[in-house]
Amino acid sequence: MTTMRPRISRGLVGNSIALLAMTHISSLLGYVFWMVCAHGVSASVIGMTSTVTGAMTLIALVAVAGFMPMLTRLLPGASSEERSGLCSTAFVVAIVVSGLAGVVGVLLLPHSLRTAIGTGWLLALLPAGSVGTALMFVMNSALLGVRRAELSLLGTVVGSVSRLVTVAALLSLGVVAAGADANSAHMILTLWVASLMLSFGLSLVLLVRATPGFRFHPGRIWLSRLRRVVAWDHIATLAVRSPFYLVPILAAALFPPDQVGYLSIAAMIATAFYAVAAAVSNALLAGCADRPDRLPEQARRAFALIGLLLVPPVVVACLLAPKILGLFGAEYAPHSALLVLGLLATFPDALINVAVAMLRVQRRLVAVAAISVAGATISIGLAWVLMPHLGIMGAGWAALASPMIVATTLTAIVCHRSFSGTRTVGHADTTAADVVEKPAMELS
Repeated sequence: MTTMRPRISRGLVGNSIALLAMTHISSLLGYVFWMVCAHGVSASVIGMTSTVTGAMTLIALVAVAGFMPMLTRLLPGASSEERSGLCSTAFVVAIVVSGLAGVVGVLLLPHSLRTAIGTGWLLALLPAGSVGTALMFVMNSALLGVRRAELSLLGTVVGSVSRLVTVAALLSLGVVAAGADANSAHMILTLWVASLMLSFGLSLVLLVRATPGFRFHPGRIWLSRLRRVVAWDHIATLAVRSPFYLVPILAAALFPPDQVGYLSIAAMIATAFYAVAAAVSNALLAGCADRPDRLPEQARRAFALIGLLLVPPVVVACLLAPKILGLFGAEYAPHSALLVLGLLATFPDALINVAVAMLRVQRRLVAVAAISVAGATISIGLAWVLMPHLGIMGAGWAALASPMIVATTLTAIVCHRSFSGTRTVGHADTTAADVVEKPAMELS
């Protein structure tokens, strides 16, 4: 079977910049969207709608989490037939599983949220939004896998701009009115779902054009292949991403909607900074998936790139945290400590991201899953324990403590094994081959 590569291929820096551009432009448009909403509706509406959109994302992750790193790892170097079969089958699975999970998810939302928005509305919007989000997850991973991450930008931006322009127009016309919380929530969520579908449709056209010979070709053979390799990737990706979306849902069961709104806005701003390490790490995986011999050199470049792109913006954002939150309304500014905690957590999170990408390139997926599950368990568990005592600040402290604990543990393990390896080298019976092979066994 002949191998067909995309006509244009991006390296570590190119894919990283493309992913960061997509993330930050869409994040900026998202900030403006929620800023416009925050000035036009109550904090309670922001809390309700952000919780539901978070639930859509969480359900989509439950459905397709494993496909995201798996497609990025498998598509480089794959033939046109393999790309068509794997992507098409992933799209079908995404629609079926996320749609069914969205229906079940309505019943698992807090009762107060179902009462405020309406169970009927949620039964229509939550499954549709979950399907749209799941399809975009698979689509963006497929475009990264064929090393055309920059094409994700257009589809994402068009969807974001469409919902921003529409909600601004509706607010100016008085269609979305402060005081009519349920109606405002319905309108915002409907716009969110429609924009997801628009983004996917445009991105699908771009994928077909960027991949010669691509066709819709799902099949059992591809489903079987996906099932064989997806399990550990699924567990790891779901664990990494679920705390961000699950904690606000837990908070919605404990606090009034306006408190959840403050938490959600602070977390949303912090995600733009988390995206730096995530984008570079994903580009590292895509760039080394079919060339593992390049991993040491590319990993050093990844750390340097993350430091360059992350440290200065985090420092500035910490200093300006009250002003940044104040853009959403005066009532958000007093909660700047939440934002600072989230920003500080990006540093240990960056170390974990690169370590996990390196382990994925080496196919050590059990270790990836163990690290990811440990981090998620600590984050969600601490948030649940601390929030009743510290309020929404408990979620912020949990977000910082979790990556600190995991990163410190990983560093201690690597240092211990490196020290043990150095002592072993001093023995006369240690061969050169033993020393070369030892690093590949670390963290297995």
